[in-house]
Amino acid sequence: MSTFTSTSVQRAPADPTKHVNYVLGMVLGVDDFTQEFAYLSERDRWLARDLLGYGTAWGLSVSHGAGARGPEVRVTPGAALTPRGQWVRVTPTQCAALNDWLLARGTEVDAYLRAGNRLTVHVVLRHRDCLTDPVPVPGEPCRTEDDTTAPSRVTDDFHLELALRPPPPPLEENAVRDFARWLRRNMNVVASSPTPTTLEQFITLLRNSVVSSSPVSPVDDYVLDDLPGGPVPVLETDVESFLREASRVWVTELRPLWRTNWLGEAQGCTQPVSPAPESEMDGVLLAAVDLPLVRELGTGPWKVDAAGTKSVDEARRPVLLHQRMLQEWLLAGLARDASAVHRPDDLPPYSIIASGMIPIDETSTDVGYNGLKVTKVDVGLVTVSFTGYSHQPDQWRYVLKTTLVEPQNGLVTQPSITFVRADTDGLLLKVRDKDALLPILTLRKLGLIVEVSQYAIAPKKKSVGGPTKPSPRTESLR
Repeated sequence: MSTFTSTSVQRAPADPTKHVNYVLGMVLGVDDFTQEFAYLSERDRWLARDLLGYGTAWGLSVSHGAGARGPEVRVTPGAALTPRGQWVRVTPTQCAALNDWLLARGTEVDAYLRAGNRLTVHVVLRHRDCLTDPVPVPGEPCRTEDDTTAPSRVTDDFHLELALRPPPPPLEENAVRDFARWLRRNMNVVASSPTPTTLEQFITLLRNSVVSSSPVSPVDDYVLDDLPGGPVPVLETDVESFLREASRVWVTELRPLWRTNWLGEAQGCTQPVSPAPESEMDGVLLAAVDLPLVRELGTGPWKVDAAGTKSVDEARRPVLLHQRMLQEWLLAGLARDASAVHRPDDLPPYSIIASGMIPIDETSTDVGYNGLKVTKVDVGLVTVSFTGYSHQPDQWRYVLKTTLVEPQNGLVTQPSITFVRADTDGLLLKVRDKDALLPILTLRKLGLIVEVSQYAIAPKKKSVGGPTKPSPRTESLR
């Protein structure tokens, strides 16, 4: 007995750079509507990925907890853009039973276990669609019942998965982080400098900091985080032009090196354009969940240790801030410290750089704001310091405000604190009770309330037969 077989014509994928040229009298068929949809949908994706980026737009919070089938991972409703530019919406809250997932993976899990039988599971979101709404369709004789209907709609949907490996991020994702980090860390904005950096020198340093120009191979670094000689001095008056030129270099030279080319190299007017096929890269990493595992009876399948510590790491999750948020952030960033609003422009900048309530004990791990702590205790003498402390009296001065925390048990009755000096070790204080220097043991039972401010030394004005222009105020690049 033989059976009849039918062959169908294999159609090439629709070219996303073509749309239908509607002409009077033209008969439209399925291919024409498919082509028009391919053009319009690809334009939306193209716009999203090139001008917006990709990542979580809202929601999609990841957590772990106990469910009806044991330990589970939960993802709340939300929306995201994939690296390809596809909009994905998740609703309602989704749950995945971890023990069921581990059982389905079998021994595959063994290759990914770390010390202490810990496993990292990655929560990944992807776009998918499905065919829905079947309708009757005409057909030929001798067809089956299934051939009498066909889906009339394609519905957007999502696919959430637990993966042993994270999706490879687009090269541009790490590159743009490296580029922004380079600008933030290597421009030391100053009011004046004997050897300010020129625009040409700055751009040369940027180009020389590019680690990899490969458009295909991911690397750990794309642009070096730090210059070998440290940040370069950039005059306040040059910041705008430097950032404009750095932006031009990013757009015209650097971004093309690492941008994923989803449309390929063909040009529609000369040869058909075939979009890149679906790949592992087109997923959004939501979180990495760290799990402790155990085996039943020592040889059974892996299960989540309910008593072990579990954690959710979202540090590598890409996020998208919408334009209203960026607008408000920009406007809020223009505000200044209220204490500095009405100062004359020719005064040097002044700011609080360290503060807190700290014990007078150099061995204590308690620190205040900006790492403020006591670093040395001697008879009647206490040295305090903080993160970034530097003794440069020709550039800035410190203002120290301090008092003792209310002494307990009558340790001291008439305490006094005086500032001695600032040196390379820190800020030195002298502590007395009446006129006697306090012993070390007594000091270590006390605490300080400290506030440290810093102000720059105003440069000396030169008089050359006319009024001098106030020096610009120095601010850090944020």
